[in-house]
Amino acid sequence: MATFSVCIPNFNYARYLDPTISSARQQTFADLEILFSDNASTDASLDVVRRHQAEDPRIQVSVNRCNVGFFGNLDRAARMARGRFMLMLSSDDLMEPRALEVYERVFTALGDGADRTVIGSARHVIDGAGARVDTQSFNRKLWRGAERDAALSERAGAPVWSLEAPRLLANSLRMLRTPYYFVTTAYPRALYDEVEGYSQGGLMNPDKRFAWALLERAERALFVDLPLFRYRVHDANQLSQNRAMSALKHHVDQYTATITVSDAMLERAGMRRDEIVAAFVEQDIGLRGLRALGAGDRATARRILHMGYAAYPWKMGGSRSVLALRALLRMGPVGTGIARMAGRRALERWRRTDAEDEGTPRAWGEAQSGVVA
Repeated sequence: MATFSVCIPNFNYARYLDPTISSARQQTFADLEILFSDNASTDASLDVVRRHQAEDPRIQVSVNRCNVGFFGNLDRAARMARGRFMLMLSSDDLMEPRALEVYERVFTALGDGADRTVIGSARHVIDGAGARVDTQSFNRKLWRGAERDAALSERAGAPVWSLEAPRLLANSLRMLRTPYYFVTTAYPRALYDEVEGYSQGGLMNPDKRFAWALLERAERALFVDLPLFRYRVHDANQLSQNRAMSALKHHVDQYTATITVSDAMLERAGMRRDEIVAAFVEQDIGLRGLRALGAGDRATARRILHMGYAAYPWKMGGSRSVLALRALLRMGPVGTGIARMAGRRALERWRRTDAEDEGTPRAWGEAQSGVVA
């Protein structure tokens, strides 16, 4: 049985597959299996992976008879896993050569506790051609309360931040965000089985609900503050497609979460359901509406506001961001300009605070590239 299962779900990404698979094959920690699930691709994806498979017996290939959707294919890839630990590598992303070596060092240092621990890391962001455009660490608000673990940091050769899983879950639910990047998240196969994989529902961002489910069962959450993966941004990836489809698709998903998050998960996080409702109104209606307005998209900002009143009208009056959004929309183009300037000032404040907050997790992801959804 391998230590790590690297699961690669794919659909029509032949043009990116060669470097993705190579990055898994070239890991300095070699005790891994590479599991490829093809979602009925119509391009040359299978030709690429079969060529690698002929050279490397660690690669296993499964081909769906028909397209089972993005969520479904994640589980098709994951259910092939036989390793103790696993991670999901999108077929357009890359692993740094020492990624699994660093994770193995941390998991080994945890002993038996490794089976109740979730690990993530920082990441580089690259464009379609592979050029680096950003580096993202973790969101300081989501990881509030995390402490640097000296022993694990020494083992990893980089800062390792530690937080109790229930507390990270509570922080995440209060902002309706995920604390981990999809490509960097590693977890025990046992935890995947306990939460029944990517079965938590939602229209988009399955990794968010999945991360919440993992944290509900886990005891400890860790973040290695070293970029161990490269996330590729291009016109055809999942994030870009979600943005192009509809600005409100995200909000429908977030609204659904306020209803479908289980009572058991809320109890684990020490929360009440009205706290999630308040987070949805403040974060996803007020703040995202202001962001849309600052970007000059008044129509989307107004639609977001209307959705909030349709979903939770009794909560809207108590949100400062919602009240600001309403006032600025009424001011016409002047309000749009104010929202844009306010957004810039907020970004500058965040960067200053982040630079001054030594000893706490950095917020590169929020300050430079937007809050993790």
